[in-house]
Amino acid sequence: MLKEVVLERIGFSHLTSSQECPELVRLKLFHCPNFVSFPDGGLHAPNLTDIKIRDCEKLGSWPEQMHTLLPSLQTLLVSWSPELDSFPEGGLPAHLKSLHIYGCKKFNANSVQNLNKGLRRLTSLEDLSLDFDGCEQVDFFPEEMLLPDTLTCLYINYLNLETMDGAKWFGHLNSLETLVFQHCSALQCLPDTGLLSSLSVLQIFECRLLAQWCRQQKAEDSPKIAHIRRIEIDGKLLIQD
Repeated sequence: MLKEVVLERIGFSHLTSSQECPELVRLKLFHCPNFVSFPDGGLHAPNLTDIKIRDCEKLGSWPEQMHTLLPSLQTLLVSWSPELDSFPEGGLPAHLKSLHIYGCKKFNANSVQNLNKGLRRLTSLEDLSLDFDGCEQVDFFPEEMLLPDTLTCLYINYLNLETMDGAKWFGHLNSLETLVFQHCSALQCLPDTGLLSSLSVLQIFECRLLAQWCRQQKAEDSPKIAHIRRIEIDGKLLIQD
C-alpha cells in the first residue's frame, strides 16, 4: 500500500474513493486546476499525518469529518486555493501541530471567526502561519485571537490592524519563541503589555511603521524589546546575541 500520494498537474476534478486507506501517511496535491472536492464522506485515512495542498484553484471544501477521520494529522498546509472560504465543519484534527494557510482569497470575517473558535481546541499546535494576501477584506480580525498556548512560532501576513491588545493576543502564550510580521503596513507598534519574555526571535518584513517603532525602541534602549534576543528588519539584524 502506498504511504505517500503526490498528485501534481492532474486534470481530475474529484477524489472518488472513500474506502479506508490505513497505510496512507502523506498526501500532496499540487497545481491541480480542476480539482474541486474530496470524496463524499471524507478521507478514511487514520494514519495520515501530512496534507499539503497548493494551487488548486477550484477547490471549494475541505475533507469531510476531518476531526474524526484524520486523527493522526499533524501538518496541514493550504496555499493559493482561492475558492476556500470557510473551515471544516466540526473543526480540525485535535492533534494538529502545524497549520499554514496562504492566499485563500475568499476568506472573510466569518472564516476568521470560525478559525478563531477552533484554534483553542488545537491543544498540540506549535506552528501557525496565517497569510491573507489577496483577500478582499483584510481588517476582519477579532479583538481577541484565541491562539492555543502551545504555540512556539506565529507568522502573520497582511494583518490590517494598527494596534494589538497584547494581553488578549499574547498574554497566555508562555511558549511563544518566534513571531513574524510581514506586509502589515498599518501596524504601528508591539503591545505595551502581554508580549511574553519567552519571545526570542522577532522578524519584520515590509512593515514600515512597525520597523520605525522597533528602531526607536532600540535607540532608547527600551525594556519593551530588550528581552528579545534577535530582531530582524527586512532581513537585516537589529539585535544580536
